[in-house]
Amino acid sequence: MPPKKMPPVRLASPAASHDDILHPSVVRAHAPVQPAPQNADASTIRTESIVSIVRIEEISVEEKPLRIPFTNNLPPNVFREWFTYAYMARLPLQEVLERALVAYLQDKEQAREPLPLEQEAILAAKEEAELSRRQKRRTK
Repeated sequence: MPPKKMPPVRLASPAASHDDILHPSVVRAHAPVQPAPQNADASTIRTESIVSIVRIEEISVEEKPLRIPFTNNLPPNVFREWFTYAYMARLPLQEVLERALVAYLQDKEQAREPLPLEQEAILAAKEEAELSRRQKRRTK
């Protein structure tokens, strides 16, 4: 006698998404719910919600702290550990690197000494280039 097929089981919809349950450390930003006008049709409500989301994204882009890009070469085993840790901790690579550097430099007095003028000029040029790039991106 062949095994009896069970009917598919339908569960009640979860209060949280599967990603929220599996990866609780990941925070998803949601646009605040805008109260809909009483005499509005569906297209007006949808348009207003899209506009509010765009406004929220524009505000968050402007408030981002300045970050200077750089590149480096790492031994494969160091990169593998960094990548693996970031994946397992559900963190961006950039966040792991920033935390590691902050922790490493915390007790290094040399990191807080004033730079020579020529090195200060190089750092200022990198900051200015990043600000300029950010400004060009905003005007596109």
